[in-house]
Amino acid sequence: MNIIKPNTLSTCLATLLLIFIYLNPVYADEGKKEEPMTDEHAQKIFELAMEERDSGKVFDAIEKFEYILSRRPSLNRARLELAVSYHRASQYDDALREFQTVLDNPETPEKVRLAILAYLGQLTSDEVKPRTEHSFSYYTKAGVMYNTNINFAPLRGTDIIPDGEDTASPGLDTFFSASHRYKDNKPFNAAGAATNFEWQSQVSWTGNNYTRNSDFSLNIISASTGPAFISTGRWNGAINLQVDQTYFGGSTLGTFISLNPLVTFDLGNYRGLTFELSYSDNDFKRPEDEGRDGNTLLGGAAYSTLLGDADNGLEIGFRLTDHTADDDQFGFSSEEIYLGGFVTFAKTSNVYLNLNFEQYKYDAADQLASNPPTVRDEIESRYVLGYNYDFSDGYLKGWTLNTHISYTRNNSNIDYYNYDRKIFAINLARYFI
Repeated sequence: MNIIKPNTLSTCLATLLLIFIYLNPVYADEGKKEEPMTDEHAQKIFELAMEERDSGKVFDAIEKFEYILSRRPSLNRARLELAVSYHRASQYDDALREFQTVLDNPETPEKVRLAILAYLGQLTSDEVKPRTEHSFSYYTKAGVMYNTNINFAPLRGTDIIPDGEDTASPGLDTFFSASHRYKDNKPFNAAGAATNFEWQSQVSWTGNNYTRNSDFSLNIISASTGPAFISTGRWNGAINLQVDQTYFGGSTLGTFISLNPLVTFDLGNYRGLTFELSYSDNDFKRPEDEGRDGNTLLGGAAYSTLLGDADNGLEIGFRLTDHTADDDQFGFSSEEIYLGGFVTFAKTSNVYLNLNFEQYKYDAADQLASNPPTVRDEIESRYVLGYNYDFSDGYLKGWTLNTHISYTRNNSNIDYYNYDRKIFAINLARYFI
C-alpha cells in the first residue's frame, strides 16, 4: 500500500536517497478497523510540507510533519523528513530523536540504517559548531586614475567650476575596509520561516587624491553598523547606521549621518526584488557652505537577475530623492533610473556596463551664478564601462584587476553648471578573510 509517494523535488542530502527509495511504501498500522488519517489526506499534507520547507518555511513544515505523525505515527517517510526539518532549524536533539526512532524499528533494512548513520555524521558535526560566530574580513583596492575635470562637487550643490576652467589631473584611487560579522547559527521562527540573525559592522576609507591640484582631493572615512536578517530562499534584510566624515581638499567638508534600511525578496531562479530607503542628516563645516545643512530622504526599488548559470547578470531600478537645505536654493528633488549588467567569459573575466540618468529640480532660484536668479533644472547622465580579471595563480593569485572608463555629462538650464567629465582608472583589489 503506497501511502507517501516519492517526491523527486526533495532537497534532502544525497545520503537520504536510499531512504526515500526504501520508504516509498511506508509502514501502516495493521489490524485497525478505521484509519485516523486517509492516505490521500496524508499525501496532500506531506506534499505541502515539502513545498514549504523547500521555500524556506521550515517551521511551518515541522508543524505539518508533526501533525501527520500525531495521526499516523507509523509513517516513517514523514518522520525522516521531520528529522531533516529539525536539522535545518538547528533543533539537533529533536532531529536525532526522530532518526533514532527509525533506526530502532526492527523492519528498517540495513542499507537504510547505513544511510541514516551517514546523515547523522553531518548532523553531529553541525551540532558541535558554536552557537554564535565572529568573523573578520578585509578589502583593499589601490590604483591610479586620470580625471579630465576635477572641478566637480563631492556633494551636489557646491561650486563646480572655479574661474570657469576645467582642470585635468592624474591621481590615486584607493579604498580600504575592515568588516566584522556576528552570526547566530540557530535560526528563529519568522512567520514560519527559518531566519538567521547577524550583526554587521564596517569601517572604511575612500580616497581620490589628485597630484596636480590637491584642493580637489576627496577623502571619506566611514563607519557603519546594524542588524541583518537572512531567510534563505525567501528574503534578506538589513538596517544600517552610517557616519561619513568627508574631507575636500585640505578642509573638512562635513559630517553625514544616515540610516539605511534595505530588504531583498528572493523570487527564485536567481531573481530578486530590492527595496531601499535612506535618511541622512547633513552637517556642513566650511563657512562657505552656510545654508547647505539639511536632510536627505531617498527611496528606491530594483530588479536583478542572474543568467547563464549565474555567469551573467542584469539589474534595473529607480530612486527618488528629496534633499532639503536651510537655504532653499540648495534644496532639490531628483528622479533617477539606472541599468547595469555584466557578462562573464573564460571564468576569470567579466565586462560590465552601468548607466545612470538623474533629473534634478531645485527648490528656489539660484543666487550664485544666474542673472537674473533662475531655478536650476538639470539632467545628469553617467556611463561606466569596465573590465575585471581574476588572477587564479602566480604572485597575484586572489587579486582582481579592474579597469574602467566613465563619462559624466550634466546638462543644466544655467550655463555655469554645465560640465562633462571623463575618468580612466585601473586598480588591483582583493578580499582577505
